[in-house]
Amino acid sequence: MAPCTEAVYLHDASLRTLTTEIISHQPVSSLPENEKSLIKNADPEVSAITTRQTILYPQGGGQPSDTGSIALADQEPTFTVSLVRKTEDGRILHFGKSADPETLFVEGQSVIQRVDGAKRDYHSRLHTGGHIVGLAMELLFPEMRKVKANHFPKEACMEYEGLLYNEQKPLIQAKVDELVQQDLPILITWVEDGSDLEGRGALRDGPVRVASIGGLDQNPCGGTHVPTTKLVGPITIRKISRQKGISRVSYEVPLEV
Repeated sequence: MAPCTEAVYLHDASLRTLTTEIISHQPVSSLPENEKSLIKNADPEVSAITTRQTILYPQGGGQPSDTGSIALADQEPTFTVSLVRKTEDGRILHFGKSADPETLFVEGQSVIQRVDGAKRDYHSRLHTGGHIVGLAMELLFPEMRKVKANHFPKEACMEYEGLLYNEQKPLIQAKVDELVQQDLPILITWVEDGSDLEGRGALRDGPVRVASIGGLDQNPCGGTHVPTTKLVGPITIRKISRQKGISRVSYEVPLEV
């Protein structure tokens, strides 16, 4: 069984480069069917790289995949990473194209990973923005249960059981603005027993990674975040919509701050 990939981004989301080691590099066509399905309509020149560690975030938890590159030390990037996904057995696949499709990296080679920093920063601000909206909702409407979170660009929203109306949007916006301006730290901790967090999505065995805004909430989370709420920039509550008893609070953050 292939070793799991060490997810370095879980412990230090500020890293933009990392030296690591190749485990495998193979065409998508040679992957087992369950792993081929992780990338849709792949170009024949697309291949998949696994490394011992990675700083590239795999799509999941409502957050989009990082993009970036992989290269041999002291060389220009030779592999462009367009999508990162995690397999059921804990390996992280970096899908993309090589500058020379005929050349594959060899197991044991030392390589440098690079993250597209601007995209990572935007995704992190979107994710933290969702947590800020979630905390605002928790403070204003503690009886409403969160059922879904989406932190994708142009789709970002938080969904709740129960009914909200557009008349409540200014109230939510004001609380969100307040939390941003307070510049609260985003605290990342690990808890051995996540049983108290099961209703918040902590369903897996083993240590649970928890994100908290200034100690005011606790959310199991495997995503990347900015260090404080103010670094998200202004969050705009775009609209409130309802369907079948579920209310959706849609939001956005600026591309740059």
